[in-house]
Amino acid sequence: MHDDPPLSRVLEQTPWYITLEEKQQQLVQRSSSEKLVPAGGFIVRAGDHSIHWMGVIRGLVQMSVMGSDGRETTLGCVDEMQWCGEGSLLKRERRRYDAIALRPSRIALVPMDTFLHLRDVSLPFNHYLQDLMNARMSSFIATLEADRLLGPEQRVAKCVATLCSHMQGHAGVALDITQHDLALICGLSRQRTNACLQMLVQLGHIRVEFKSIQVVRLAELTAYGNAV
Repeated sequence: MHDDPPLSRVLEQTPWYITLEEKQQQLVQRSSSEKLVPAGGFIVRAGDHSIHWMGVIRGLVQMSVMGSDGRETTLGCVDEMQWCGEGSLLKRERRRYDAIALRPSRIALVPMDTFLHLRDVSLPFNHYLQDLMNARMSSFIATLEADRLLGPEQRVAKCVATLCSHMQGHAGVALDITQHDLALICGLSRQRTNACLQMLVQLGHIRVEFKSIQVVRLAELTAYGNAV
């Protein structure tokens, strides 16, 4: 049971919303909506029409694509108070990926017309979008670097440390994620991911619990994941 604030208050605490003029804020408040998605549920599917800009108020969302052979590839994750889906709106194209809730998630929805209007009239909103897309590009580059240069143990360590940081966690706090979901994010098999986690346990960096991973030594885990 979550004692969540209403959507209007969530928006008032959102960085891009704060930069808007009062008339623009009123438009966002008037037109935006939200939905609750259970763990494993789809927020959008590949091929859907792009009709909303999406923000994760609570939960964790996996962006992934399915190959013709049935194999799933994770493109990235969207954490709490992060926004996604602007690329498809800007290009007026259908969604190229599935967005799946890895945990019960509360999603804010800003309609396409409102999003495009803000882009047309608000310079601060454009600056926010530019920073957001630049950060996402940096994340993709870091993922490519990890795939090319790091071994599987380091990739798992880097992923766990990054998730801990994004979820505003710290040493001693358990990350609510299954090994299956972690394997998808890391781009490894579940068996390989489990073996890597056991090695990190032996190093004393983490503890593996039921449906969660407890980070014991975050600084050391981060350093291990970043070592090239």
